[in-house]
Amino acid sequence: MRVTGGIFKGRRLRTTPGLKARPTTDKIRQSIFNILMNDIDSRETLDLFAGSGALGIEALSRGAASAVFVESGHQQARAIKTNLKELDLKADVLEADYKAAARLLAESNIAFDIIFADPPYERYSPADVAETVLRYNLLRPGGLFIIEHKTGGMIPEGRLNLLKRRRFGQTEVSFYVCKRNQDMPEGDLSGDL
Repeated sequence: MRVTGGIFKGRRLRTTPGLKARPTTDKIRQSIFNILMNDIDSRETLDLFAGSGALGIEALSRGAASAVFVESGHQQARAIKTNLKELDLKADVLEADYKAAARLLAESNIAFDIIFADPPYERYSPADVAETVLRYNLLRPGGLFIIEHKTGGMIPEGRLNLLKRRRFGQTEVSFYVCKRNQDMPEGDLSGDL
């Protein structure tokens, strides 16, 4: 697995052996970031179910201001730390279940401009993950929630509005924007999508 763009383009990322992690393929990752284009620059990002950290590291490579990685698997969390160290990147890695990490981030009043989520399809539905993100106010108004899921998974419209969907065989990537209040300043990340 390699970084597909930005200052670390072409650099290899370590992954853990076996089937515990199902990394986002280079093709899907490149498609996500082609859609985001310049919307990643200077943004604060969260990589949920991070695996090897490929999505968050790709965001940093392409100009994101920061990334926080959440991964419950010990070997995967170690792989993320190794990848960050080898690229000389500074970022927080939370080795915890995504709900526990969401509570911890909320207690620290931390919110993000872009959240990437690639949960195990058989364990978590897109709606469950989105509900946790919204309950703990992890996504700033106007921010993007990008989730990889089995084809056909949906998040009920509410605080999140579907912007785009891309299908890759049995996998879909859905882009949602968090609604903003009428009195909030402009700066919605969804303008160019």
